[in-house]
Amino acid sequence: MNLNQLYYFRKLAQLQNYTKASKELYIAQPSLSAAISSLEEELKIALFFKQGRNIKLTKYGEEFYKYVCTALDELEKGIEVTREKSSALGGVIDIGCIPTLIGDFMPKAIKGYLKMVNSKTKFNIFNGMTLDIVEGIKSEKYDVGFCSFVENETELEFLPILAQELILLVNNDHPLAKEKFINLKDLHAYPLITYRENLPIGKTIKKLLNPLGLNPNYAYDDEITIGGIVSTTNVAAITARTPFLLQFTNLKLISIDVPADSRLIYMCYNKNNYISKTVEHFIKYILENERNLPG
Repeated sequence: MNLNQLYYFRKLAQLQNYTKASKELYIAQPSLSAAISSLEEELKIALFFKQGRNIKLTKYGEEFYKYVCTALDELEKGIEVTREKSSALGGVIDIGCIPTLIGDFMPKAIKGYLKMVNSKTKFNIFNGMTLDIVEGIKSEKYDVGFCSFVENETELEFLPILAQELILLVNNDHPLAKEKFINLKDLHAYPLITYRENLPIGKTIKKLLNPLGLNPNYAYDDEITIGGIVSTTNVAAITARTPFLLQFTNLKLISIDVPADSRLIYMCYNKNNYISKTVEHFIKYILENERNLPG
């Protein structure tokens, strides 16, 4: 059994006439007859019976017709969707993105791509943490990800796109609130919090603080949680400077003595997966137009 036989069967069932069906299928009538006979032989049932100059479906043929129509309709729908998603003329791109880029970088990048490359492209943006994004790329849920670098993911390509400044965060009543710049070595006297150490950004911060003997509470997932705690308590925090902190009116963001490229955000994709022309064009656009790295 093959797809041609199923298409031939559906057309013949609709027209109930070999001559008309063969004309619409652009095949010779003997070829159509042979295909249907072969299908009936494989199924071990008669699908049609003669009625004058025409034919009709048997009760088995009517039952089979329902399933064939459903199967071919779903197949055709799948072909249409796949063509739409992979088309170089428009296409769809599924992106996994860490929350800190959702409000500024990603809208700007998409707007630029639609204006400069292809206005018909559709974007699906999924918000998630780095480890979830990496898993989504590996499982082909996402075409491209924007996240932190993750070690030992050899099948993935990580390309640095931008740097996020690491800062000291305090509330307006904190003893350090009047400072514009702080050396990390001067923080020993103050309670300190930051991200969970199993997160990529938490690991980055731990590498910076460990040599100085600083041991903050590595307990939080995001800037909203950290900002909320700092705004209501007397702790300080090492965090990334992101738009999420702007919602708090009583926070002071203080520069610290760390390299400008300490916290990098990467564009990530799977080197082993098929990459459509649409996704390929988007990756190229980001690399050529949206990279913002120190130095």
